[in-house]
Amino acid sequence: MNLLFIRPGISRKRKMLSPVRLQEPLELAYLANQLQDSMQAKVGITFLDMALERGSFKKQLLEIEPSLVVFWGEEGQEELVHEQASMVKDIIPGAYVALAGELSEGDKSPYVDLLFRKNPVEGLDETLIGIITERSFQEIHRNVSTVVKETIEEPLKEADRGIFSKYQDRYYFLQYGGTVEITSQYRLEFDEKSLVGKTNNPLRPLGDVAKDVESIVGSSVYFKDCDLWDDPKRLKSFLEILKEKNLERTYISVGNWETILENESLLEEFAGIGLKIILMEMDFPKDEDDWIYKGEVLRMIRKHGVEPVIVMKEKMIQEDQEALSYWLKDRKEGLVILEGEAFEENRSIYNEASISTWIFLRWTKELGMGEAMRRQKEYKNTLLI
Repeated sequence: MNLLFIRPGISRKRKMLSPVRLQEPLELAYLANQLQDSMQAKVGITFLDMALERGSFKKQLLEIEPSLVVFWGEEGQEELVHEQASMVKDIIPGAYVALAGELSEGDKSPYVDLLFRKNPVEGLDETLIGIITERSFQEIHRNVSTVVKETIEEPLKEADRGIFSKYQDRYYFLQYGGTVEITSQYRLEFDEKSLVGKTNNPLRPLGDVAKDVESIVGSSVYFKDCDLWDDPKRLKSFLEILKEKNLERTYISVGNWETILENESLLEEFAGIGLKIILMEMDFPKDEDDWIYKGEVLRMIRKHGVEPVIVMKEKMIQEDQEALSYWLKDRKEGLVILEGEAFEENRSIYNEASISTWIFLRWTKELGMGEAMRRQKEYKNTLLI
């Protein structure tokens, strides 16, 4: 049987990051790799990313002939799911349509048959078993709707990125195309919407993380979890593995203020094998010493040819926002990403912030002045919506 996964589009939360990051549909990539061993040979998986797809949806549905279509729906995508699910029902009347993700907790479209609430792994298992064994829809629906186990007790198997390989070079981080997110912590949940990854999940062996890098040839690599830079010894060990395996790539990573300040040699070492961008989660500085401390860390990052991206989540009062804008302009730093409450309350900071000079010059050199200015404008316009 054929199983079709669909990302219906880009949600508002992901769209606000699109000038900086277009992320792979990792939730579906994780779900795709959780099938029971007994079903691996019986189920063929196909994926359509409707945020990127330019082909005819009808033609592709007819070619795939799915028995089951699973949408991963996020807040604000209700109309997209409704429209695309209705097309599935019109073109492949016998296919079941299921919905996972945030939208599965709310009211469903009349064109959606099944909701993978609570635990999408068990919901998918029950549906596939029912289809393969030719159970009635009523029995499948009853089994799916009675899934009660909310938590995933064992770490998820790693994401099956093979399902979206045809789109891979179109997932980017700033000017670096083909960006693949690699995790250094196990996943116990599916939510991957945040720009920065996990902090307290169980750690993956560094050798396994390096194998992931080794298997990705010619792509940019984003280490999105916080543990590498939070633990200087772990980072040192990891860099030794990467160098031993000659794994020079374009690397993007999440940093740590204290580790960088106290271990500049690690920053230099990482930059030497390809670190190009480092994300720095930042709280509003507490006092003058804190301003100086953060400024020194940013100076060190740039000293080694790495671009800092400042990520802020806590909302600021107007006075603090103005102070931050002045500080950024004074330091010629312009690449700021607001998330959470900061995005809701402080978006006007993007009127002052700009794509940094280094990135703008690189875009100009590689893509021309017109395209560089278009991207800079998109950065502000998208984030100000």
